[in-house]
Amino acid sequence: MATVVKAIAKYIQNNSETLEATALKDLCHSLESGAAFELARLYDLKPKAFALALGMLEEWRFDRHLIERRLQKYLS
Repeated sequence: MATVVKAIAKYIQNNSETLEATALKDLCHSLESGAAFELARLYDLKPKAFALALGMLEEWRFDRHLIERRLQKYLS
């Protein structure tokens, strides 16, 4: 996930005042905290930001799956 996070951080830094940067920040925050995020916001993103958002979701899901499997292994 580090690669996607670095790419998002760089995108936000280079485009800090845009709708895309705000949406990516909010998405990352909601994934970290479990807060709600309105997925319809992704529709308005430019292609590069949209691809980064999808990459973040993909990596987050994969990481959550690994954590859950490890946890189940130790709880069994």
